[in-house]
Amino acid sequence: MMGPTHAAAGMLAAEIVLGASHAPPIYWPIGIALGAVAGIIPDIDHPSSFLNQRLPLGSTAGMALNHRHFTHSIVATILFSLYLRWLWPMVPEVLINAAVAGYFSHVLIDPLNPEGDQLLWPLPWMFSFSRILPYPLTFSTEDRMEIVIFRNALWLMVILTVVRPTLI
Repeated sequence: MMGPTHAAAGMLAAEIVLGASHAPPIYWPIGIALGAVAGIIPDIDHPSSFLNQRLPLGSTAGMALNHRHFTHSIVATILFSLYLRWLWPMVPEVLINAAVAGYFSHVLIDPLNPEGDQLLWPLPWMFSFSRILPYPLTFSTEDRMEIVIFRNALWLMVILTVVRPTLI
């Protein structure tokens, strides 16, 4: 998946957390933004990713890590959650949860790609739904299915959830 798709998935995941937590309206813009940013963080391990290109340590992470392995795992999601809680102890829990949901959305949607991800890192298995689901339910990065259908469906759900939070 590409960055805009992951950002949209992160926003939607954050909205689901915010809605389910009955977060005050003032938290929604911050939580949604955190979800979008967190949704693209796992791709720091890819040399051409948005963050890898812009952060000083990005290229180092890209060289040190294999794409779709550690950063695309449940372990990395847990460590991300613990790091945020340590880094921002005074930030409301619901905002931390929105960011973690954004991160985890990335881990959950990458298996729609035939390459999959190493969900249970350090175990060596790559998980991909393409083994059990046919095209167009699984698709390659930058495939028309991702760009035209999946990404736009995510953005539509993001918009509808902001307009009508009761849809959650």
